[in-house]
Amino acid sequence: MSKEPSRPDPGSPELPILHSLPADLLGPALPRLLDAISDAVVVVDRRGHIVATNKRFVETFGLGGRPLEAGPCPRAGQCLEDGNNLATRCVVCEIAQSRQPRRALQVIPDASGQQRRWEATLNPVLDERGEVTLVVEVWRDVTERSKLEAQLSHNERLASLGLLAAGVAHEINNPLASILAGVESLQRWAGRVELPAEEHRDVTGVLALLEQETRRCRETTDKLLLLGQPYAAKPVWVDLNRAARDTLALLSFATRRQRIEVSVELAPDLPPVWGREGGLRGVAMNLCMNAVQAMAGGGHLVVRTTRQGDDRVVLVVQDDGPGIAPEHIDRIWDPFFTTKPVGQGTGLGLSITQRAVDRHGGRVSVESTPGQGTRFTVTLPTQGSGGESV
Repeated sequence: MSKEPSRPDPGSPELPILHSLPADLLGPALPRLLDAISDAVVVVDRRGHIVATNKRFVETFGLGGRPLEAGPCPRAGQCLEDGNNLATRCVVCEIAQSRQPRRALQVIPDASGQQRRWEATLNPVLDERGEVTLVVEVWRDVTERSKLEAQLSHNERLASLGLLAAGVAHEINNPLASILAGVESLQRWAGRVELPAEEHRDVTGVLALLEQETRRCRETTDKLLLLGQPYAAKPVWVDLNRAARDTLALLSFATRRQRIEVSVELAPDLPPVWGREGGLRGVAMNLCMNAVQAMAGGGHLVVRTTRQGDDRVVLVVQDDGPGIAPEHIDRIWDPFFTTKPVGQGTGLGLSITQRAVDRHGGRVSVESTPGQGTRFTVTLPTQGSGGESV
C-alpha cells in the first residue's frame, strides 16, 4: 500500500518559493529572478569584493562602481583583527563579526551624475557553521519618496502658518475695530464743536488719516486670511484681478525698498474662476515673489490679466531680472530645485504653483532669456474642476 504524501501543517509557514524549485532549474532561474528586481542588488564576500550583481545594480553603479557605505574592505579583510575597534572596521567586516543585518542611507550620484538618495539593507549569509560567507546588499532609490516626505512636511508647516496667520489676524482685527470706532466718534465730535478753521482742518485731516491707515491694516489682515486658507477649502468663484491686486499690495514694501517699478494691467471684463481661493492666491504670490526676489537691485515688474475666449483667463507675471539659465529651465518645476542663496528659498514655490494650476485644469509655462528677464504665463479655465483634479 503506497504511503500518502505528507501534507504541510496548516499552522506552519509555507516554504519560500525558491526552495520549491527543482535544483536543476534554480541555478538558471536565479540570475533572471535577480534581474527582475527593481532594486539594485549586489552580493559580496567577507572581504567586500563583488561576487554577483543584478542588472539594476550594473546600470546604476557600473561594474566597477560601489556605494560608499559598502565598498571593498580597505585592509583586505584585516578589519576583523581589530576586535571591538569599530572606528577602523568597514561595514562588511562589521557584519561578518556581528552576524547582524545593517541599514544605511546614502546620497550617491547615478550614472548621469545626478545626486540620488539610496536606502540600503545589508544582510549576512551564514554557512553551516554559522560563519558569514557572503553579504547581500539591496539598494533602493528613495529620492522621490524623500522629496514627497519633505514636501508634505513643508505643506504641513504652511498649513500651520495659515492657522497662525488666521489667529493673529483675528487678534489684530479686534483692537483695530476699537480704534476705528474711536476715530469715527472723534470725527462726529469734531463736526459738533466750534474750532478755528485752520485747527478744524488739522483735526479732520489727522482723523481721516487715522481712519485710512486703520482700514488699510484691516485689509492687510483680510488678505493674509485669504492667503492662509487651507488648500482643501471649498471651491468658490475667485476674482483673479483682486488676487493680483492683493498680492501686489502685500509685496508693496519690498517693491518700494528694492526700487521696483510695478505695472498692473488687469482686464476689466475678466470673468471669475471656479477654484480654491487659497490655491489661486498662492499661485499669484509665488510668481510675484519670485519676480521680486530676482530683481534685488531694482527693475520692472509687470502683472497682466487677459481674457482668452469665453472660457479661459490668463495671468502673466513678467520681470526684467537676470533670467533663467538654459540648463536650469527644465528643472525649475522640480521640488527643492533652487539657484537662490541658502536661506532665501526652499525650491518648492514653483513646484507647488504647477501642482495648483494642474489641479484647476490649467497650464503654466515659462519663457526666459538670460540677462533680459523671465515671463510666466498661467492659463486657467473659468469653469474647471475647482481645484479637485488629481
